[in-house]
Formats: sequence, structure tokens, C-alpha cells
Amino acid sequence: MKEKIYTIPINDILEKDCFCPFCSMYSDLEHEAVRYTVGPAMMEPDFRIITNRTGFCKKHIRELNAQSKALPLSLVLDTHLDSICKILDTDLSPHKKSIFKKGKSEVKNVSDSLSDVASSCAVCDRIDHTFGRYFDTFVYMLKKEQGFIDKVLSKDGFCMEHFSKLFVAASNMLSDAEFKKYFVPIIDLQKKRIHKLKEQLQSFSNSFDYRNIGKEKDFPSDILLRVSKLLNGEFKPKQKKLDNI
Repeated sequence: MKEKIYTIPINDILEKDCFCPFCSMYSDLEHEAVRYTVGPAMMEPDFRIITNRTGFCKKHIRELNAQSKALPLSLVLDTHLDSICKILDTDLSPHKKSIFKKGKSEVKNVSDSLSDVASSCAVCDRIDHTFGRYFDTFVYMLKKEQGFIDKVLSKDGFCMEHFSKLFVAASNMLSDAEFKKYFVPIIDLQKKRIHKLKEQLQSFSNSFDYRNIGKEKDFPSDILLRVSKLLNGEFKPKQKKLDNI
């Protein structure tokens, strides 16, 4: 298969128990991208150019600070600050000959540059470059890899964020007959997961009714977390506030 570099992680993750295969693959990519940024990337001029220009989002700067790589991180942040200083060093003082046109143009350029820096992240970009390909590869494997559909149907399904993206990829890449053969069973699998969690969530809500006090509970203790992960993908839950239960 041509895209073996992308099929291996998909096959590997389907061998494991996880809430959503795509969430788990994203997590693996994120871990590797963070490790790379303050590791091998120090010797990669092309990636250093990217980190100098873009910097990092709040989530990933937090992950980078959690690494035991103080010196590499300090060097990356130092050169990124150089890039920001270069933007701010632009001469924005009024010029007599073109006090309005030139001045406004330069201010706009600085504004756009700062906005780009504030909304960009080298780690996110590195992850997205690979992760986006997984959806097309997954659909390609449905058509071409024998037994792959059975492996998928042996799992519980996906979070809705990634199921939606997978649905788009399938609708774009499969013919009507292929969609019915390969993807409708996956839709049924996802519906089954949703209905099961919905029933458990309703049982949880009904347990607060005084008429159901003492009755056997038929829902998992973490049902709220499971439904939240279904809707938004996997995340690390915060500790509950004891003063607001």
C-alpha cells in the first residue's frame, strides 16, 4: 500500500482499547511533536525557522514547559522573541510626504504580523500536517485492505468531532455503492454507541427522582465524562470542586 507510513498508526491503534482511535492517534502525534520540538528539531534549521516565526499556542507552550529540556526551550523562545522584536522595530513614525497612506499601511502590516503570531503554533501545524491525512487513509483502507472493516466494527466507534471528519472523507472518496457497503455499517456502529450512552445518561438523570431512590443503577459512575468525551473528544478531567457539587 502506497501510504504505509499512515496506515501503520491506524492499524496499530485499532489493536488497542481506546475511546476514540483518532483521539488516541492525535495524542500520540502531539506527544511526538512536543518531544521533537525541544529535541531533534534543535538540529533542523527548517523547523527552527518555523518556530522562530510562529511560536506556540497556550496548550503546547504548557506541554513544552513540562519537558525536562530547559536549555533547548530557552533557545527556541529566545529566537522567537527576536522575531517579535523585529516586527515591533518597524518605523511607525509619521512621514511628511505620506503621513496617511504609508503610515496606515505600515501599521496594518505590523497588526497583521502580530495577529499571525498570536494565532499560530508550530506544534499544532506539525500535528495537523500528518493528522489530516489519517481520515483519507482510513477511508482508503476501508476499500483496499482486506479485513479492515471487520477490525473497525469490532470497536465502539468514535468521538463526534472525528466521526464528522471521517464522514466527510467517506462522502468525498466513496461511490454511492462503496459508501453503502463500507461506511453505512460504521454509521450504524456510531448510532449504537450514541443510543447506549443516551440511555445510560437518562437513567442517571432519573436516579435523582425520589421515586427511584434505592433502585439498582444501570449506568456507569462516569457516564457524564463518557458523554462529554463522545461529544468533544478525549480530555483530562479536572478535579471536581467540593464546594460546588
